[in-house]
Amino acid sequence: MASIASIASMVGKPRLGNVNSSPPFSFKASGGPRRDYGNKPTVSALQNPTLHNNVPEVMVNGTARAPLFVRPFTRGYEKAYSEGDILFVKKDERSSGGQHHVVANLPVMNYLLRTEKDLADKDGKKLAYNSVDKILKDWNYFGILNNDMDTGSKWQRLLNVNVRGRSRVARLWQPEKGRLRKGDCVWIGIVERTSHKSKIETIPSPLGSRVPIERNVKYFEVVPLMDCCKEFDEAEFKLPVGIVSQVTLRQPHSSALSEALYVTETCKSLERIEVLMRI
Repeated sequence: MASIASIASMVGKPRLGNVNSSPPFSFKASGGPRRDYGNKPTVSALQNPTLHNNVPEVMVNGTARAPLFVRPFTRGYEKAYSEGDILFVKKDERSSGGQHHVVANLPVMNYLLRTEKDLADKDGKKLAYNSVDKILKDWNYFGILNNDMDTGSKWQRLLNVNVRGRSRVARLWQPEKGRLRKGDCVWIGIVERTSHKSKIETIPSPLGSRVPIERNVKYFEVVPLMDCCKEFDEAEFKLPVGIVSQVTLRQPHSSALSEALYVTETCKSLERIEVLMRI
């Protein structure tokens, strides 16, 4: 068996930091830790560490998250929010000075857009959100739900929301032709709808029950969009969610995608994909 000395003479004496030393992947490590402190270290000594390690990539997690205190709905819509839900926050003056905010996922947002009435209308038939400007005035897109930070509470929810970086989101998008692929840009947008002229339609609520809509009424919906689809050009407002980085193999059924815009449980049942947000 060859001795360690003979191996060192053939390949050179190994030294610290000699790992893939050719650029651009070279590691500029220090020559090892210096002599330890003889007694209690001073402030200047603590600011000058004895061991350094520099690597060519970023040494932090690039995902940013923000906490969000949710104001409960009368019917408890917020209790069904789950990981991967797209979240919107209402710009409410009452919540700006406090901690609780009105937060809606995609099904709840669409429910509010087609059911909230204008308080100034005496007949009570005019919708509060009858234009895109009114929607943008009252609501902001916030991010994608990551997890619940207060699982022990029955009355309130403290959500941890991804606002930048990698995030798992419900697979709400499906191109008209082909499959959803890595590198695709996924969007959400506001589109205008019109109910049936002669008969009363019913649309599911976030809890799954059917809610009627008046005849020949114009209302708005928030829908998932891709730039390869026809509805992308028809949307009155568009906002990019992120770039697809990981996608599942199984494609969701078209009926599940349609119902996921209105029912929270259906949206929860969709598989999750990974997107890169605000890059």
